[in-house]
Amino acid sequence: MDNYGFFNFVLYKLLTITLEFIALYLLILLSEWFAEKKGYNLFERAWLITLISMPILTLILWTIIIGRFHLF
Repeated sequence: MDNYGFFNFVLYKLLTITLEFIALYLLILLSEWFAEKKGYNLFERAWLITLISMPILTLILWTIIIGRFHLF
């Protein structure tokens, strides 16, 4: 791989990871808005955000690990 291909690869990976985490952040903001609309207290709000964000965060980390070690 020459320098140009390596630069494109790094830029693509950085952009992909950045977009995944922006999507996760927007999902957390949406769940926070939903919890505020329903009038949940602090514990219920934290529980809802955890239930929504942890599967998405796990999926993001799995894609990073699988892509890094070429497991599939």
